[in-house]
Amino acid sequence: MGSDEHPLHDRDKVAAAGEYERFLAVFTLAQGRLQSYIRSLVHDRTAADDVFQTTALELWKKFSAGTEINDFTAWSLGVARHKVLHYWRSKRRDRHVFSDDVLSSLADASLDVIQEADDRHDALLACVESLPDRQRQLVSLFYGEQWPAEAIAAQWNRSVHAVYKALKLLRKTLLACIEARLAPAGPSQT
Repeated sequence: MGSDEHPLHDRDKVAAAGEYERFLAVFTLAQGRLQSYIRSLVHDRTAADDVFQTTALELWKKFSAGTEINDFTAWSLGVARHKVLHYWRSKRRDRHVFSDDVLSSLADASLDVIQEADDRHDALLACVESLPDRQRQLVSLFYGEQWPAEAIAAQWNRSVHAVYKALKLLRKTLLACIEARLAPAGPSQT
């Protein structure tokens, strides 16, 4: 048995592979938010991709198996914030670069926008879930599976106009539901 075939060495490889798979699972869920956040602050696409890559590398280096998905997303956005600020500090020679205070404020505002979008998305999911079956199916077919209105109309023996009218009413219903879910709770009345 060679030195590479040591049983302990194999167990370490299996453990490392398991940790890498777990990292990829949580990283994949956060990836879109990370890219959006970075691109909102770094408009040069190549530079934004570089910042994203350095962020991903930093996340992998510091990832621990006990990290929860929600914790991972918040943590990864914090790491991305630091990488973006580092990028802008390195560009300080450019007279168009903002001060650290302005950059920090922009980075924080972008995080707030991402959180608001996440809250709206969660509210939308809850609102769609509360719809009657037929309306939920319409949302799924038109927006999820991207069926054309004509195909839905043919499937349901309805006119195309009726499908568009149902979609318009559904959007109004969902908007009202989302706004109600996101509205701050008023003072309790006793």
